[in-house]
Formats: sequence, C-alpha cells, structure tokens
Amino acid sequence: MTHARKPRRNKRYVPRVARLPMLIKTQQTLAPLESIIDQIERDGTVTVDARNVPIFHCVADGEWYASAPAIAGMADFFDMWAVRHGHAFKATALRQLANRLEAGMPIDGPLMAALNREIPNLRRIGASLDQADASDLLRQTQIRAELDASAATGA
Repeated sequence: MTHARKPRRNKRYVPRVARLPMLIKTQQTLAPLESIIDQIERDGTVTVDARNVPIFHCVADGEWYASAPAIAGMADFFDMWAVRHGHAFKATALRQLANRLEAGMPIDGPLMAALNREIPNLRRIGASLDQADASDLLRQTQIRAELDASAATGA
C-alpha cells in the first residue's frame, strides 16, 4: 500500500435538535402581547373567561392563559435581562399593564403609548439573546414565579 489513508472515525451520526432562531422565538413570544394591545386599541376590550379573568390565546400551543400573570412574567424576564447585562431598561409599561389587568382597572392612552414605545425594545432584546441566555432567563423567571406564588400562599 503506497498511499496511506487516515482511518475513518466510527462515530455515530446524531442529528442536532433543530432550534428556531431567536428572532422567530421573539415573534412567537410577543405576538400574544401585541394581540392584546391591538384588541385594546381597536375595541377597548380584553378577552375574558367565565370568571371574568383576562385571557389570551397562545397560537404556539393552542391553549388559553391568564393574561396578567403571563405579562408580569414577561416583565420579570426582561427586567432580569437588564440586571444581568447591566442595562438601565425596565419593563415598566408591561408591569403596569399586568397590574391593571389583574385589578380590572382601565387601560388609558398614556399607558398604551408607553406600551407602543416599549415593544420595539422588547423585540430588540429578544432577538439579541442567544439560546443559552434565553433558557436561563426563562428558568430564573419560572423560579421567581414559584417563589412569589409560595410566598403569597404562605407556604
């Protein structure tokens, strides 16, 4: 044998899990929020369930969820991002929307204007995240929600 060949690696092929780009994930995450805002601007209403709790439809999984806790969770997520990355961003308008939906208070023009100014920042932040950072922030947000829930029940 005059020409030596490198031996082939006998490594099994394992396909990687296909992951959506963060730009698409950001769109999927913010679409329900934007739908709520659009409905408020268009009709002056929010969708509620039988108990009069504001809800939204998640297109990704087809389920209905309570709006106020989901929006508060988004505010926590983006506020944690700001702390972690040293930015002076606060999701103030999101948190105000969540609080007003929770309390059944009216959502006025100044809050709607603040939300419309805040959404592009949320999009930019979401699109700039890498998968590991987004997953960790989501996990931290879920932990915070569990801690808040257990503190509220006194457990």
